[in-house]
Amino acid sequence: MAYKISARHPGRLVTYAVETEEAALAKWEELSADGVPFEMTDSEGVVVDDIDLEERIDARGDT
Repeated sequence: MAYKISARHPGRLVTYAVETEEAALAKWEELSADGVPFEMTDSEGVVVDDIDLEERIDARGDT
C-alpha cells in the first residue's frame, strides 16, 4: 500500500510518497526524531500513525 506524508519543514511544505509500511515507518521515525510536524495517509486517504504501520506489518506476518 502506498503512503503519502505531508511534512512541514521550517519554511516549506514537503510531500513524500513511499510504497511500503516499512518505508513509511522509517520516514515516520526520521521525521519524529527531527521534530518535524507531519501527517501520513494511506492510499485510501486514512490517516495512519506508527502503531497502525506496525500492526499492518505484523498482520502480514513477514516481519
